[in-house]
Amino acid sequence: MPIFSNASHYEKLKPGLAQRDGHKHVIAFKLSGFNFFFDKDTNQIIEEVMSGMQYDGYEILDTNVASLNYYKCLMTITYQ
Repeated sequence: MPIFSNASHYEKLKPGLAQRDGHKHVIAFKLSGFNFFFDKDTNQIIEEVMSGMQYDGYEILDTNVASLNYYKCLMTITYQ
């Protein structure tokens, strides 16, 4: 299970986002507790976060998922 709980994944992450100011920013968060490097649950979390950001007017410029170990990965989203 991911590190997020109760509130939506995006709502938990949202306070860490920079204000929309035309500059590039990056946010990183860890995902954990899955059996494969990239599975359905992980994909749903990433989709929820990215959809929420876009709905709020952020432009997604780049994404990266890096494996920390078998059960954890680091997701980074570059946005404007």
